[in-house]
Amino acid sequence: MNQNKQQGFTLVELIMVIVMLGILSATALPKFFEKNTFSERAFFSDTLNAIRYAQKLAVATGCSVQVSISSNSYTLNRQGTSSSTSCPGGSTYTLAVPHPSTSDSSYSASESGVTLTSTASPFIFNSLGTVSTDVTLTIAGSKTIKVISETGLVYAP
Repeated sequence: MNQNKQQGFTLVELIMVIVMLGILSATALPKFFEKNTFSERAFFSDTLNAIRYAQKLAVATGCSVQVSISSNSYTLNRQGTSSSTSCPGGSTYTLAVPHPSTSDSSYSASESGVTLTSTASPFIFNSLGTVSTDVTLTIAGSKTIKVISETGLVYAP
């Protein structure tokens, strides 16, 4: 009985694998090495989480929390000038909100090279977790965060 066992790959199969690897490396690999893409995504997630935290803090403490947006940064502040446990009221938001997971005394962040725009800045979450107007934030011109005024829902469409 004569058995022809083929072992290895043909030249055509090897060339096709090399061509596919070339196409994959030309299109996909540059995305892995662009720092700006990672910076935008990280800043987007940080901003989304900060806004959600501001809403939850306002509901939990009963004190309003202000979210201030500038060209490439955000800051969370509470009403008042001292770290008293009661809400002093008024319209001044100078008490820094401490970051819940780090030892930073201020919950704020910025990212150079990433633009952040808002339809309303600053906006304030009240003790019910709502804001006075709908807010749309755009990060790097492509990623969007929305806040619905009636419910305080913070989401990324």
